[in-house]
Amino acid sequence: MENVYILNAMLLDSKTIQLFEDYPVKEKEIQLIIVPRKDLKAKRKAGLLKGKIRMSEDFNEPLEEMKIYMEGLRKPT
Repeated sequence: MENVYILNAMLLDSKTIQLFEDYPVKEKEIQLIIVPRKDLKAKRKAGLLKGKIRMSEDFNEPLEEMKIYMEGLRKPT
């Protein structure tokens, strides 16, 4: 009976695989089946860009180009 080991790894290049854990295999040659993992998305870290993005003080002020358009939308009182 053959033993089967399921290990997580990363392909570094077409000839190199980095295993994330040790395995108890004594044989030098093994059969390898590669199954791509789709659930390994990099987790986002909040606050990485804090202090790197700046907006002008008048960011929320109406644009000069939109003034005519906005005047047309207002109902006369």
